[in-house]
Formats: sequence, C-alpha cells, structure tokens
Amino acid sequence: MKVALVRYRYSPHGGAERYLDSLAAGLGTTGVEVCLLSSRWEGTAGRGIPWEKIAVPPCPAAVRLSLFARSIRAWADAHPDWLLFSLERVPGTEVYRAGDGCHAEWLLRKRQLRPLSWRMDYLRPLHRSYLRLEREMYRSETLRAVVANSMRGKKEIIRHFGLPEEKISVVYNGVDLSRFPLERKEEARCALRSRFGIGESEPVFLFVGSGFARKGVSCLVRAAKALAERGRSFRVVIVGKGDPGPYLGDAGAAGRKLHFTGPVAGADDLFLGADAFVLPTVYEPFSNACLEAMASGLPVITTVVNGASEILKDGESGFLLEDPADAAMLADRMEKLLSPDLARRMGEKARNAGEAFPLERNLGETLDCLTRAWKEKSGR
Repeated sequence: MKVALVRYRYSPHGGAERYLDSLAAGLGTTGVEVCLLSSRWEGTAGRGIPWEKIAVPPCPAAVRLSLFARSIRAWADAHPDWLLFSLERVPGTEVYRAGDGCHAEWLLRKRQLRPLSWRMDYLRPLHRSYLRLEREMYRSETLRAVVANSMRGKKEIIRHFGLPEEKISVVYNGVDLSRFPLERKEEARCALRSRFGIGESEPVFLFVGSGFARKGVSCLVRAAKALAERGRSFRVVIVGKGDPGPYLGDAGAAGRKLHFTGPVAGADDLFLGADAFVLPTVYEPFSNACLEAMASGLPVITTVVNGASEILKDGESGFLLEDPADAAMLADRMEKLLSPDLARRMGEKARNAGEAFPLERNLGETLDCLTRAWKEKSGR
C-alpha cells in the first residue's frame, strides 16, 4: 500500500505535523510506503519522510487554498497507485482526517467570541473558500473514508453534510507515553519554578495552545484575576503563539501571576513540572495538549466542546465546563486544584486514563481505516 499524506504547510511546532511524523514512522514499520505532499516546509520537521513540494504561487490566502487543493488532485490523478490521505480540505481526497474540525461548526461557535460581528465571517474570502472546499470534499464521490478524532466531530460532520455514519471512523488521538516519565516530575517541577521565579509552594497551572481567542485565554485570565482577588497563591504559564499585551492589560495587578512564553518547541518538561492543565476552549475537535497533560499526570480543566472531554471524567480526572465563557466557574474549579492532595489524586487518574491511548492504538486504528479504503480503491 502507498499512502500520500497531505498538509498545506509543514512546521516543527504544529500538532498536526507531530501527528504526521508519528503516523508516517508507524506506517513505515508496517511496510506501507509513505510520502508527504506540502507547499511549505519549515525547520527540521519530517524526520526523513520523502517530501514532494506542491508549488503554489504567491496570491491571497483564499486563492492559495484552492490552488493547493487543485494541485493535489492533479498529483493524485497522475499517481493512481497512491492512496490520498489528507489533513486538509481537498475535494477529491480519498481519506480525510478531520483533525481541524468542521469549519461550518467553528463559524457558528464564533458567536461566543464576537456576538455582534460573527456573521461577517461568511463574507470574508478565506472563510468562504474553507466552506466551499469543505462542502465539495464531503460531497465528492472519491471520498472513501473520514477519520474523526472525537465522537463530537463525527456528529458535526453528519449534521452539517449528511455523510453516512458508517463512512466516519472515530480514532482518538494517541500520545507517546515515553515522553512523559513520571519519575522526572520532581526534577521538571524544580526547573519550571527556577525558570519563572515561582515559589516552591505556589501551584502552577499550564496552558498550551496557539490561537488564544479560540482556546480561551481571555476566560483563563479573568479566572486568574478572580483567584488573585481572593488572595490565593498560584501562577499560570501560558505557552503558544499570540499577543499577550491585551490579556495582561485585562489582568491588571494579577498580570504578575501570568507567564507568557510564546511558542515552545518541546514543552514536555513544562507538562511534567506543572500541577494542573487548563484549556477553556471555545471549539476544539480534540486537544492533543490535554492528552499530553494527562500523560504527565496532570488533572485537566477543559470544556465539553473539546473532543478530549470524551476521555475525561468530570470530578475524577479533571473538570469539564459547560460554558467556555464562564470565568467564575473556571476560577472555582482552579481553586479546588490548589489543594495539592486533590490535584495529585486527580492527576493519577488522568494518567491512568491517558495510558489507554498510546500511539500504537491510534496507528492501528488509522491503519485499519486506510486498509479498508485501499481495498475499496483496488476493488478487492
């Protein structure tokens, strides 16, 4: 079997790219021939995956997406012996991994972020392009299988596009447990506190994610401000790409409890060194950062609109928020985890839950989907 993996831009920091790295390596061990189709390649990503550049001329983003999709389809037509497995919305792909979620659903969710102007997104060329490509892809007769990384994601696709349920497989993300050896937690804890000047007794909440608006940094900052006004001792380390200025302004005096790091390549030690993980996201197909936090033995606070909530138990391995904008509820849940004993007990249960989702499980279930699509393509 030959599988061509598709990603528009390939960088060393993205979660989708890390997924492709592990998937390509895993498929290679099973005898599958793999190549990567991408228009841009950054840093040292890829770890030896054969790469073919799909050239797209400089032009507006909405046009680039369409040209990239068209070029991918042309490549597939010229290489009929390859199975096209795309992480991008490409009409004509044979297998699609909906790791970025459903764009039609995301635009509806943006009402919480911009209640007065969210409808304007439907007029913007980039969003119109995403919606068109998504619609055409799901309607294409070439599409043989969809891999959703949560049951929530599967239901969104069925609701918006009417795909048959049997065409969509739910394959939860996997995590490399060897990256998070629990015996290193104390060492990582000391290193984190030394790096940011945090006291030994101050609990540390960790946030990891780029796209601060969607992932709920505003709610997190308001919750931190409320906790600070109660006189509680804690710190929040916020990792990811985004402008911290507006959030620090909103935090006021509580801003001294917030540490914005910017993007970090390899945040494993931050996961191991923190006391709890927080991601009050507005929309998230399945946060891999939540699974990494669980593997690190951290209790997780996130929202029910995060697909990762499906593998968490509210009140046991973490806390699930119904409303991503409810900063008061988030502050209450964070306050509970200021108890070292509770955080430790819930973290142990989170680790136990995370151990059920190793990379090997994800690889095996993904390979099953690809094999079925390959047999259908080959008429077997």
